[in-house]
This record gives sequence, C-alpha cells and structure tokens, in this order.
Amino acid sequence: MPKYEFDRLRKAWREQLTGGTAYNGSDPDISAQVAKLTARAQAFWEAMDKSPGEYLWSDLAGADASAHITGCYTRLREMALAYSTYTSALYNNARLQNSLLTGLDWMYQNRYNENKAQYGNWWDWQIGAPLKLLDIAILLYESLPSPRIADYAKAAGAFLAPISTFTGANRVWAATVTALRGVVNGNGDLLASARDALSEVFRYVNSGDGFYRDGSFIQHDCLSYNGGYGVALLGDVSALIGLLGGSPWAVTDPLAANVYRWVHDAFEPFIYKGALMDMTRGREICRAAAQDHAKGSRLIQFILRLSALAPAATAALYKSMVKYWIQTDTYRSFYEDCPIPSIMLAKDIMNDPAVIPRGELIANKPFNNMDRVVHLRPGFGYAVSMSSSRIANYESINGDNTRGWYTGDGMTYLYNGDLGHYSGDYWPTVNPYRLPGTTVDTMARADGSGQNYRSLSSWCGGVEIAGLYGTAAMSFQAWNSNLRAEKSWFMFDDEIVALGAGITNREQEGEGWDGDARRVETIIENRRLDDSGGGRLLVNGVDKTGSPEWAQDKTVWAHLSGSASGADIGYFFPGGATVKGLREARTGKWSSIHPSGSKADITRSYQTLWFDHGANPAGESYSYVLLPGKTACQVQDYAANPDIEILENSASAQAVLEKKLGVTGVVFLTDTLKWIQAGGVNFISSSKKALVMTRESDAGMEVAVSDPTQSNPDVISIEINRSASRVCTADHGVAVIQLSPSIKLDIHVGEAKGKVFKAIFA
Repeated sequence: MPKYEFDRLRKAWREQLTGGTAYNGSDPDISAQVAKLTARAQAFWEAMDKSPGEYLWSDLAGADASAHITGCYTRLREMALAYSTYTSALYNNARLQNSLLTGLDWMYQNRYNENKAQYGNWWDWQIGAPLKLLDIAILLYESLPSPRIADYAKAAGAFLAPISTFTGANRVWAATVTALRGVVNGNGDLLASARDALSEVFRYVNSGDGFYRDGSFIQHDCLSYNGGYGVALLGDVSALIGLLGGSPWAVTDPLAANVYRWVHDAFEPFIYKGALMDMTRGREICRAAAQDHAKGSRLIQFILRLSALAPAATAALYKSMVKYWIQTDTYRSFYEDCPIPSIMLAKDIMNDPAVIPRGELIANKPFNNMDRVVHLRPGFGYAVSMSSSRIANYESINGDNTRGWYTGDGMTYLYNGDLGHYSGDYWPTVNPYRLPGTTVDTMARADGSGQNYRSLSSWCGGVEIAGLYGTAAMSFQAWNSNLRAEKSWFMFDDEIVALGAGITNREQEGEGWDGDARRVETIIENRRLDDSGGGRLLVNGVDKTGSPEWAQDKTVWAHLSGSASGADIGYFFPGGATVKGLREARTGKWSSIHPSGSKADITRSYQTLWFDHGANPAGESYSYVLLPGKTACQVQDYAANPDIEILENSASAQAVLEKKLGVTGVVFLTDTLKWIQAGGVNFISSSKKALVMTRESDAGMEVAVSDPTQSNPDVISIEINRSASRVCTADHGVAVIQLSPSIKLDIHVGEAKGKVFKAIFA
C-alpha cells in the first residue's frame, strides 16, 4: 500500500486532535481553549521529573497501580497536544519536546512495554493506556525515530485481547487501538481488521451489550448506558468512520447507516437543553468533571462530527438539534472545555442563518430494553429509572458510584427552567436514601452494597400512545429486604400521576428474625434549592418555608417555587394524604462517591417531601400528581378540579383517566382476567399482565399495548367496552377479533421484547 495513504490518515487524525491550522486563533472561544490547554500542559510539565528515577509524577508513582499508567500517558498526551497546537505558547517548544521524548522512553522502559505482566485493571492495559500512547505517537510522529514508534505500537498491541472478544463500547475502543497501530506502523491489515470489527457493533441486538431497536443501549450485560459507554462508542465509531472514509479501508458495511438512526433513537431524547440525563450515565454520575451539562456537551460534539459525515438530509436534522441545544443551554457554555475541531464545527452552524433551531422535542418514549422512560413536554422533561430481572439497579465498580443504591429503583427526574439542578454538585450532597420516586426500606447501607442486583420480578416497562403520553410501571422487589411494591407513573400533558400499591415489608417471625421494624418511605420530592436556600414552599396554602421538619395530615396540595422561570413545581394529593417534609442544608464531598474525587466539603440546600408508610407495612398505597411549571394559584385551582381520575390503585391493577385528553392508562398486574371500571361500568379488560393505553375522541379510539414482563410467549387478549365501525390501522401482531358490541383484540407478544403494539379504530 502506498506510503501516502498512511501519511494522509495520520494527518487526518492529527487534525482531528488539534484542529490543524485552519482555525481562527483570535476567536475568543478558541483562544480560551488554547489557553486552558497550554496551562494544563505547562502545569504537568513543571510537575514532571525531567530526569526521572522512580516516577514521572510523584502522585502517579505506583508501580502496582494500573490507573497510574493511563494517568501518565494522559498527561503526556496533554503536553503533546499543546506542543502540536499551532497557536499554543508551547507550540514546537524544543524543551517540551525533549521532556516528552524522555517521558515516553521512561514509560516504555519502566511501566509499559510488551514484556510487562498485567496488574490492576485490564482496561488500562488494553484500552486506556494504548489509546493515549498512540495519540501521542501520531502527534509527535516526525519527532520520533522509527524504532521508538515501532516499540510504542508493539506495546500498545501486546495486551489487547482479540477484538472478537469485546462487545459494545469496548469493541470500538479495541478497534480504535488496532486502527491507530495500523496508522503509525503503516499496516493495512490492522486497518482492515479494525474496520471489519465495527460491523458487529452496527447490528442491533436482542440481548446483552449493544444497541436495541427501541433506542436502548446496554453495557456490562444488564446496565443502561446510553449516556456513558454509549456516548464513548458514538464518539469513537464516528471518528473511525471519518478517519477511514475515502481510504482503501473505508467502512462500506450498509449497516453503518444504523449509526445515524442511533442519534435520533438512542441519544436525542436524553438531551434536555444541553444536559444529558443522568439516568443513562451509570456510575459516571459520581465524577465531578462529568456532570450532566459537561457530558451533554461531549455528546453534542460527537453529533457535530457525524453531521460532517451523514447524508445531507440527516446532517441538516443534526445541525438543527445541535443549534437548539447550544442556544438553550444557559447554564453552561457549549464551548467550555470543548476541543478546537468541535468549536469550529459548532461556529459554522451557529453562524449559518439557514440552520433553523429544532425547537423543543415533545414526545413520550419508553426504552423497554433498559427499563427507562422519557416524557418531554413544553417547559419540562420527566424521566423514570427502573430495574427488573433483566436490568440491574445500579453499578459500583472500581470505587465509583458508591451510593447509587436507589437510582434504579423507580427514581424520577424532573428537568425544567432550573437547568443546573443536577449539575450543581447534586450527587455528593443529595440524601442517597431519599431519591425522588423511590420506595425504600430505611435500612442502613454500606458503600457499594447491592450493586448489580437484579430482582426476581420481570414486570417492568412502559407504553406510549400517539407518541405523546405514556404509562410506566414496575413490580418492585428491594435488595436484601422483603419490601415489595407495585409502582406506576401516568404521564399526560401537564401532569404526571404516581401510584403505589401493595407496599409490604413484613418480616417473618421465627428463625433469623431480628425484630427490626424498619420504616418504609416513598419519596415524593428531593429538590436542590438555590445557593441561598430559597424556594418558598406552600402546603395547603400555608407557608412552610421556615419549618425545617414537619408532618401535615390531609395534605391536598403543595407548591415549591423555583429559582428560575419555569422551575415552579406543584403537587396534588388526591383525597388528601399525610405528607412529611424536611428542609436541610446537606454537606458532602465528591470523594465520598468516587475514589479520586475532591475531598473538599460542599454544602447544598434541599427540600424533601415523602410518605411514611410506617414500620413493616402491609398493603399500603400512595398517590400524588406532579404539576411542573404551575404557579401556586394554578395548583390550588387544579386540586379543586383535577383533570385526572384514579380508576384503581390496587395490587392487581392501577389505572388513571385524564379527562380532558380522553386518555386512559392501565397497569394490569396479574395473569387473571381483570376489568377496569370507569363511571361505574366495565371499561377495559386484559387476560394477562399488560400495560395498556387508550385515547378516545370524536374520530374514534387509539389503543396501545405492551408486555412489560417480556416473558409472555403467546397472546394478551384485550376487550374494550366500546364499539367501532372499522379498523383504521393495526400493527403486525394485532389481531382484531371483533368490533361490536365491544372491541376485542389479541396481541401476539411472543419475543416482542416489550414492543408497543398499536391499533386505531373509527
């Protein structure tokens, strides 16, 4: 293969890292990034032992800590990047070049070469260190003698397992290591191997790691990770496709087009005004430098990169959504800590009047292959994070995310005008025992306890109708506890109804029973307040702002004022309820949830609301309605004349009617025939466990059904006490048995993986 092919690839990768020389160095956002890069590199250089003996940096001196290998190469890469960035004050600095060569040699001789035995985390040896080292080799290629390049490339590949053994993001990382080794070594076979390895990633999966057709992305076999490993995968796969394009090793697999679908199906719904929803980010929520707006910016950078590769119509859609996100993120500038190439792409879009911002995304989208649901409405976004026998509750490995205990137990997230709510040091300061939406056994928990727990219950999922409204539910079984609960959420236009039933935590007397009567709580809210601790709270019209802790019987409504326009939140309690409240300043530190996090104390104020179900409850229940964006007067008016009616809230079914919309959501919890009544008469029945929604209008009726257990091998039979004149549309798998005097449907759900089946009747 001609040498120029490899020269071109090396130059392309280098420009992807540095921005080349075509950018405007006087642009304030670019100059700010160059200044930051230069300062970081300068600091690393000054702290480096220039005549290394036992270490390059004293804080990365461990000869038995694999993370220190990746850490050293990360710092050397930062120095090499500043050396190679043409407007940096360190550009082509001969002394810096000498220090870089010294550091690379020392690392090869003492820490990372093909003859070393692996220790610590495999990822550092096979992925982390080689990716950084190969970037450095490309950045400094002209300064490195050929034998050194060969040595570094040999070390980078020495520990890498066969690419076929990797899945998901790990496979793309392994392919990237292989491709970059091919670039620096001039080895076309390695480039072909890397390209071919991507084909497996492009395919949709039905189990295990990878992308599912509903937009779910799983890594580590049972964890929702669109916003973590999924982002990394998108970034590296787009980089590889871009790098190899136009070369003899270009990606030609037609399934590569799935990458463009992922943006819409698996990423777009999770970005709210620049913030990437935490419920898809796994253990990354414990990292201070990767809070939701910072991680959202990173994902947007990769979508920008794809916009330069995608077909014209798709690229136009990407640019439209990117422009909207950058404009509406008033909490954090997109350009903060953004690489020069991404700034260049973004500026082209932002300065192009032909690119029209997308506007607010309005949708309800269940991700049933990873137990997540997103509900997006004008002025707010809402999300539910669940778990089951298929999807684990949370991940805590390598000392990360040590208190994510309840993040997959029905935690709810509300995104509104307070854009910094989850980015303002939320995770180290929030009470991890009281996360919104969860029902918890108030046992004391050890750090990392119960991670990767999958309950025995397969009952978990969501259904949507018209793409706008949705119902989600989980049959909850707590870790290391007898606590059980049926939990559901009904998401309509301007309200979300949350129901709980069958809440039971009865300890059995006898052998092994310690008599511990632990209380069970359902958390309605745990909202971070602004820095002054403000946020006026009204309960039944009475100001509770100055009351640190209280309990209120017969609570009908409450209102919490927000710190920004559109950040007010209302709460309605059908029939009245006893609600407890706590306003507190909480102090925490990032190091409590991440081993290398800052040890500095951080204090934030919170308003918490919850139901106390008592000790060892049996058959308890709850109901509340969340009213985002409403004023106190609007909440009071809503409570006097609510739009919703709870049709049932029991251990066998939960159902809610939204009267103005004509939308009903039903959760059928048993495999016995069950009728739901409305207006005192039978309305809808199911023969099996199911999630069902209907929407009635003068034009007719829409029906949506899903199997939340994903284990029914046959049919769900639905009967609706309405008649229809004809079938307008029916999905494959929907058999219409009769139209009159009632509508009868058989939904063939075998192997459907939680798919939503729909039919429309005139």
